[in-house]
Amino acid sequence: MADNTGGATGPRLLLNAQPFGFGPPAATAVLAHELAPHCAELAYFGGGHTLDIQHRPPYHAVYGTTGLCDDERLAYLRELAPRYDLFVTAMDFAEAELARRAGLNVAVYDALTWFWPEIPAVARDAALYIAQDFFGVRERITADAALRRNAVIVPPIVPLLPSRQVWHPEHPEPDRGRHVLLNLGGLQNPYWQPSDAAGYARLMLDAVRAAQPAGRPVVVTTSRAVAEALGDPTVRTDDRDTVLDLMSGAAYACMTPGLGNIYDAAATGVPTLWLPSANETHLRQARLLTEHGFCDARVDWQDVGGPADYDVPCPAGPEALTKAMVRVVRQLSREPGLRDRLSEHVAKSTAGLGLVPGRARALTERFGHGGMREAAAELVRRAGDRPADRLAV
Repeated sequence: MADNTGGATGPRLLLNAQPFGFGPPAATAVLAHELAPHCAELAYFGGGHTLDIQHRPPYHAVYGTTGLCDDERLAYLRELAPRYDLFVTAMDFAEAELARRAGLNVAVYDALTWFWPEIPAVARDAALYIAQDFFGVRERITADAALRRNAVIVPPIVPLLPSRQVWHPEHPEPDRGRHVLLNLGGLQNPYWQPSDAAGYARLMLDAVRAAQPAGRPVVVTTSRAVAEALGDPTVRTDDRDTVLDLMSGAAYACMTPGLGNIYDAAATGVPTLWLPSANETHLRQARLLTEHGFCDARVDWQDVGGPADYDVPCPAGPEALTKAMVRVVRQLSREPGLRDRLSEHVAKSTAGLGLVPGRARALTERFGHGGMREAAAELVRRAGDRPADRLAV
């Protein structure tokens, strides 16, 4: 790889994100922009849909790993290890283990400290474990001596937005008829097939469009793979800054309840309908928002004939829970009556939704904002304080 650093000083960091939903790659992309001015070299190592929003710049290089097996990625990491001081992953604990085996120091950024039944061992052994604050996070870190040793808790990645990007009932021009934003990020995960993710997206797109008055457009953003599967020229893939602009100018948003979407709703204050869950974290997060009074409106699978007895954490595991959701997606796709019921629930839930700012905005008062600045500063400090501690391989 050509040296594009121009002789800059600072640490050399190799970033990565878990290919589960859109939250981890979005967090890494935001982190990269914070880190870039302070790094001699900044690169990304990952594959699949995580590459949708990783670009040069701010990276000097992007190492794509789509389709590579574990042994091939390990060999790739061993080749790259001498170039980098620290491997930084957003929640891909398996890739963190490979990086350790390759001889890299490892840091973990984790937005789901509150969620995991057990924190993976690689997080306890990491040079740095960055936990994003949320319900129960501080209590969990305090109770875990191993995590306390190497953990820092940072506010959520909610940015402090300029006033033009903060939602207001009369912004933008009230006589032009604002759009509704349908954000379908976070659908791709290994527990269901790409065709099921596309089936979910199709159901939600049809339901949200059917719920709109004549003349109100629906702007749809999602990953490239889901957009291609939908085959709709109006469906797009956007970077986070564009999504924030779309949110702030919408009458309201309809979004999957991923943590990234939740905190973008908090940043902009956009009133939001949270769509049915596509995985276990979605379900638990939507429930936490409801329980703590941060939810504007929500549609659940139970509203349209889904399983009435599922709960979280699911005793049979997240894969079994996702399979139950897949069955509902496929059933709705076959039965027009159930699709009509979904549209009716969306219409009922969004009636009057755009009259006051969204309740998720209060999350910034509870947990703060600007966490990526603190995370980046901690990573730069930790990478600069000590030389790469190469492991025996």
